[in-house]
Amino acid sequence: LHAALGAPLNPVYLVVGHEHERVLTALDELCAHPRLRILYNARWQAGRASSLQLALDALPAEAPGVVVLLGDMPLMTSSLITRIVMAFIETKSPCFPVYQGSLGRPVALPRELFSEFARLQGDQSGLEILQNHWESATKLDLTLTEEVTQCDLDTCEDLKIANRMLKHPS
Repeated sequence: LHAALGAPLNPVYLVVGHEHERVLTALDELCAHPRLRILYNARWQAGRASSLQLALDALPAEAPGVVVLLGDMPLMTSSLITRIVMAFIETKSPCFPVYQGSLGRPVALPRELFSEFARLQGDQSGLEILQNHWESATKLDLTLTEEVTQCDLDTCEDLKIANRMLKHPS
């Protein structure tokens, strides 16, 4: 959230669901940030697609697109988000970093793709949609210092690995 608020995004939507009260308590003063809009996904049990759809529906009609970030990537930086935003403004195409030959995060999506993402269900991420648009997408190479931004913490083991990486970077 710090990285998103430090980038040229306005507004910044935070979609919360499961244990939303604990999340908001942990965020403390960030919840009062003037660019932050908190959206409660009452359908969070339906999967992550419902959270993305909630955010897409909340966007202002004049928004040309959206930058999608994941909450379990705590090493994301404002500078990488800004690079994605600037590339999107320039190209109006889907934009994302490439990490180890694959699609990285964050992802900028033009409004023209929203209808495809609106059809996602359950825990579908939209990866297949982005792969279908791979050729027309703007792909940014990560610098060596940006590679850590792709650290995705899904399990306790992932957290242990990330902590080791931060203590002893290779």
